[in-house]
Amino acid sequence: MAHSPDPSDHPARYPISKPLPESTSPLAAIGTRLHVLANGLTVLVHEDNRFPLASMRLFVRAGSVHEAPEQAGISHLLEHMVFKGTSRRLQGQAAADIESFGGELNAATGFDATMYIVDLPAEHWATGLDVIQDMIFNASFAPEELESERQVILAEMDQGNDDPHRRIFKSVQERLWAGTAYARPIIGYPETVCSISRDDLSAYVRSRYQPANMTLVLCGDVRSEDVLKQAELLFGHLTNHGERHPINIQGSNSVPGVFFNPDSSWEFPSASRIAVEQGPWQKAHFFLALPIPGLRDVHSVGLDVLAHMLGGDRTSLLYRRFKYELGLVDTISVSATTLDQVGMLSIQAQLDAANVEGLWSGVIRVLADLTPEMFSPEALDRAKLNMEDSLFQAKETLSGMASKLGYFQFHEQNFEAEQLYLHMIRTMDAGQLQEIIQTHIRPERLVCSIFTPTPETTTVESLHTALEQIWPDATPRSSQISRQTNSSQPEILHLAPGRTLVLLPDRSLPYTALTMCWNGGDLLLPPRDQGLSELTARVWTKGTRTKNAVAVQDFLADRAARVAAGAGLEQFHLSVHFPARFSPELLGFFQELVQEPAWASAEVDRAKQEQCAAIVRAEDSPVGLALRNTFPFLFPKHPYGYQRSGTPEAVTTFTQTQIVSFWDRQQSRPWVMAACGDLDREALLDMATNLAGQDAIAAPAPRKPQWGAERELLLQLQDRNQSHILVVFPLPGVGSEQTPGLNLLREVLAGQSGLLFRELRDVRGLAYSVTALLWQETLAGFLAFYIGTSPDKEEAAIQGFQDVVRNLAEHGVPETALHRAQNLLWGDYQRGRQRLIARAHEASENLTRGFTLDHSLQLIEQAKNTPANQLSTLIQEHLHWDKAYLIKVRP
Repeated sequence: MAHSPDPSDHPARYPISKPLPESTSPLAAIGTRLHVLANGLTVLVHEDNRFPLASMRLFVRAGSVHEAPEQAGISHLLEHMVFKGTSRRLQGQAAADIESFGGELNAATGFDATMYIVDLPAEHWATGLDVIQDMIFNASFAPEELESERQVILAEMDQGNDDPHRRIFKSVQERLWAGTAYARPIIGYPETVCSISRDDLSAYVRSRYQPANMTLVLCGDVRSEDVLKQAELLFGHLTNHGERHPINIQGSNSVPGVFFNPDSSWEFPSASRIAVEQGPWQKAHFFLALPIPGLRDVHSVGLDVLAHMLGGDRTSLLYRRFKYELGLVDTISVSATTLDQVGMLSIQAQLDAANVEGLWSGVIRVLADLTPEMFSPEALDRAKLNMEDSLFQAKETLSGMASKLGYFQFHEQNFEAEQLYLHMIRTMDAGQLQEIIQTHIRPERLVCSIFTPTPETTTVESLHTALEQIWPDATPRSSQISRQTNSSQPEILHLAPGRTLVLLPDRSLPYTALTMCWNGGDLLLPPRDQGLSELTARVWTKGTRTKNAVAVQDFLADRAARVAAGAGLEQFHLSVHFPARFSPELLGFFQELVQEPAWASAEVDRAKQEQCAAIVRAEDSPVGLALRNTFPFLFPKHPYGYQRSGTPEAVTTFTQTQIVSFWDRQQSRPWVMAACGDLDREALLDMATNLAGQDAIAAPAPRKPQWGAERELLLQLQDRNQSHILVVFPLPGVGSEQTPGLNLLREVLAGQSGLLFRELRDVRGLAYSVTALLWQETLAGFLAFYIGTSPDKEEAAIQGFQDVVRNLAEHGVPETALHRAQNLLWGDYQRGRQRLIARAHEASENLTRGFTLDHSLQLIEQAKNTPANQLSTLIQEHLHWDKAYLIKVRP
């Protein structure tokens, strides 16, 4: 269950009256059937047998903008309450029914809609439909559950106020969209949520959850005829109460009218346009926004293109200028968010407080001088390619396909509207961009919020002064400018001792994913060098012998390719993902990156700044602070206890020489390269053979870690609302014969219908977030219980954990919980490996650890055959409170 202060992806932003070009997306069109029931419910079925899975979405035109002001938050509260039981299912049983088959049940509330989500094995798709229909239209709204859920949502509001990203969005939202329902937070306000009654919820379902307001989407290994028959059976009897509700986004239901007019003055009072707020942050947060029209406006596609060129990736204008060249920011990005009736073009950055005014002046100057000529033709082509690529990437998983098709059908009334969007991207030119800039990039519409730990360095007055000097007012701009107008078997090839190539062909999409994984990682570091392996991974992809960092970014963006490197406790890896048609170029680049990385001094300095900023960001979050300190607390004086990112003091002292020395040790270790997708076998074999070179040097065997003597760690973050608790139970390592049972035990405890969630959240109302975490490396592991709760409920939360463990030890694991966990393991595994890069990474990691290619699946098969009494044995052996470690982050 979720709400998001930042609207979900909306890829379709264009008028639907344009002629539809010839389809270029057969994967979405073939096997897709659209049907409208007699009562107005739209049913979209996409047959796709690539995986034994089904993914369904129910979109309902019942978002926060449809609420009366005095009931703000009712959409989100209703989304929570439908999980709390029906006339046929007890509290929590809806999620349990789905998870018992190995599926997932979730929901999300947005501004314009609420979406219900089910992903599960294809053979059980009918149960998924039944659960969705029952939980919504037969919800019991029990008074005690309503009161409990109110407390959960109030805790969720506290969490949002602790998060600077959510909080700054809210600050901009309420001013940019002032006077409309879009100005209100999706989650509502404490006073409105507390005033909503059971009768209000029932009335809201009758009012908004009409079949004509809903779109049902199902993708996967199903037959359209069967789905339509079942949809008719479950939803066909529903009726519409009066006319279909029109969208009215004004703040009061009595005020009609059009929200956005590009020719209106749209001026804000000077005092409200710019806000500076001091808070308990270690970094400054910058959020500048301009209002733009909704998703059906003629300019929406061009605004997407403009946003991508301004700040969509590392080749973008603002990233290059303020991150790479001037070093003023840790992160910066630009996005065009378009909703049904409104939108915003936003520039967001995180930086040191001392750099805020420099960034403000620089960004304002870019916007004041903005013209299409500031972007090269290559930048425009690159933006088009990468935007097109993002649409195709959504089709890699059934979940992504269901969400994308559903979005187009629900918001654009045409699931094939993607083709028009692609057509408009491809034909975007400088003339169209000029019109968009003149119409929408205007200073009198600007809204900005800045959160800073040091308010004395930045004042609203100084920002206004800079704005008036650099970009004093808008020149009248006309909006009438003319326009210029199927898989085969895996193959394992042992090239040399310690050098292995794995090929996993899958031609369902024209993409290739490649991962190369070495033994080593932090095991190769002495204690004084903690953080060096991560720094090496950061610098690694920033240049080769023939390409500097900028050239690498351009090279990848021009081919819709992505490269990533990472360092772990025992492994080091490099991955790349690209359209298969670029294989010759990308394989050559990959080989050069392995054999001749640049390790440029300037990039080392930038990477050190990035890593230090990431450390600060992590410690600004209660959960991040807890996790950064967990491993050093549990495993002192052992590589498992290293702080993965190091400390800012240590990272700033690392040199290029140290990085090169570490890489020399790392590259000589055993590796496995795995490629998945549309493969050029001979080219991959040639490249891997060239990289194999001499035999590998065996990686150092990790010594067995000693667990820490101290049992309790107390951390503190001031001016926060909640306490965060981790209870850690020591376990054996990942190669243990107990691993299948431990995976199963974790699933029994976690999830919406898991024992911890149901007892501590649903029954006792102690928290919004509660779960179980399992971590295992070669020689050690742990099972951790996590909860975020109010400080006055800390002892009750710990007691709740103890009660769950005691009940399991005395009575064992219920068969229903065991069955659910076994199916969840299988379902999570199948969902997780849909992406090509996930399968490549799985193969390389398994073989690097010395396991078989199908090791992950073997663990699941063993877990499926694990009886309840074996879990009882694991509980009795490992879940001892006198051996547990307690970690708390208090406000």
